[in-house]
Amino acid sequence: MNSESNQGQDDFVNFWSRLNDIFPYLNYRKEQFSIITAIRKASHNTLLIDAETGSGKTAAVLSAILSRKEEDERILIFTKMLGQMDAWFRELGLINDYNRKVGQKTYSLVPMVGKTHICPLVTKQTRNQFSQIGCSLFDCNHIKKYHFMQNESGNFYALSRRVRTSIAENIKKGVGLAEILWMLENKLENLGCPYLALKTALKDADLIITTYPFLLNTKLREILFENMKIDLANTTIIIDEAHNLAKGNIGNLSYKTLYQAVNEIGSHKVLNLLQSLRDQEGLHTLDVDDKDIQDLQNCGRQYLLRRFNQGSREISSTIKVSEFLHNHDFCFLTSDKKFTLYLKDPRIILNPMKLAKHLILLSGTFRPLKYFASFLGVPNAKKVSVLSEKIGENRIILTTNDSQLTMRYSERSRERFLYYCDTISKILKTIPGHTLVFTPNYELTSVFANLLKTKYEERPNQPITKLINEVKSCPTKATILAPARGKISEGIEIVQNEKSLISAVIIAGLPYPPPSRSLKEIIKEYSKFWGEEQAANYMNYLQAVVTMRQCLGRMIRSENDIGAWIILDNRISYMDVFPRAIECKNTAKMIDRLNFFFKEHNLT
Repeated sequence: MNSESNQGQDDFVNFWSRLNDIFPYLNYRKEQFSIITAIRKASHNTLLIDAETGSGKTAAVLSAILSRKEEDERILIFTKMLGQMDAWFRELGLINDYNRKVGQKTYSLVPMVGKTHICPLVTKQTRNQFSQIGCSLFDCNHIKKYHFMQNESGNFYALSRRVRTSIAENIKKGVGLAEILWMLENKLENLGCPYLALKTALKDADLIITTYPFLLNTKLREILFENMKIDLANTTIIIDEAHNLAKGNIGNLSYKTLYQAVNEIGSHKVLNLLQSLRDQEGLHTLDVDDKDIQDLQNCGRQYLLRRFNQGSREISSTIKVSEFLHNHDFCFLTSDKKFTLYLKDPRIILNPMKLAKHLILLSGTFRPLKYFASFLGVPNAKKVSVLSEKIGENRIILTTNDSQLTMRYSERSRERFLYYCDTISKILKTIPGHTLVFTPNYELTSVFANLLKTKYEERPNQPITKLINEVKSCPTKATILAPARGKISEGIEIVQNEKSLISAVIIAGLPYPPPSRSLKEIIKEYSKFWGEEQAANYMNYLQAVVTMRQCLGRMIRSENDIGAWIILDNRISYMDVFPRAIECKNTAKMIDRLNFFFKEHNLT
């Protein structure tokens, strides 16, 4: 008993001693200390952490995991998008800078990305085609060069170490994923194919970061695990922005894409099956062999290569269809204005990761935690919710009980849209900087942008970087319109000099999923194991909350950012989401509150 007690005391001392050397800032914030303590104490193998954007959760999680890491333990991080890797590289860069000063080991974080992002032959004009069929697009000798180099050296570990060392040397303050990928593509070109060199480094890398396709796509996940030679029992897995997993819906395919595929290759068994299911009611289990899907993909590859050699730069709809069907074994297909794949049971989504030594699900949008834990099949996971006092002081949350401010489908009309825009126009006069206005969909975004007379509008298939750069260079305050499930809402930062340029986010209508036959059908199916009320809650209420909080998170990107969250939909009163919110009975009261808040922060 005493030996166990002494061992526990030694572990405690060693953890905090290592943390003091690793943590990249002078002091812990209160919320960071809560996260670090939860990870140190974690006895469950699954931990859900809800911590607001700007609370310093990335630094806290990374430092705590490194401080408790054992000698041969490995760390695998998943992010939803490539751009979200930057935060992890940024924090690790600060840790490495300190380690260089004191002569300690620097850490390497190996990014597992698609070939498209590091192939030296890919250009802006060929990127889309290459993402579909890869190396067969070019007459490439980089692969031969890589294998020649590998055979010449005869030492796999030397090659792997060279890649990891080069990455570690470049991880420093201010460096993100783009700089690391540029280095891999340009400074290691004598290794031949940078993608194969990167895969080599996976085999003995301590820290690896990649994106959701390698988590959700069975084939890609198997490729990742095989290249890592992974032992899950000795691996800590971190899933960032994990609220994105709580959807049920894992893919959509438009009827237009299906018919474009038919035009490309003609009749095919898989395409014929999908055509026969168009607009058919019910949940369909697809009776299709993997070899037929592979054959469809091969047909698409042949079509694309033939068109590419003719000078075309189009991508293949046939390949899009085959990619849509990759996880069909675990899904129901619905056909209601488009094809949708729903997981037969969302609770299985994390099953491949449950054997990990530790599984940490991280989000700033994880409330209510028990709903997410149940949805993801980990109801007994340890749950930690962290609220930032500083962010609470720097942010005001305003809601409304105005009967005219609701976006219920049955009440939408031109008069309602005019009322909304009149209300928003009055509010905008009180906002000292840029304002993001989120509507439920692209159609309403266009309507509101026209009524509010703003040119800053997110449109479908639009290069979002151009819009963000235009906003950043705007000399006066701007109003940006975007759909709640668009590109801006999914993690885009509008930041300059590490400061958010957004002074307010307005939710112009709660983003409930649009009612549809297929949604009703899947709720009925999920009722079999969740019950009717809970299934409806998860597929309606939870989806609206997740989407709304994602939108609101575009404003405060650090604890020093100041601004307002304004929810213009009276249904928010029944959702019990924001305990700090101030309910306003009319627009005049809202404007009074905003004027007082911004004056108090010297921003009028």
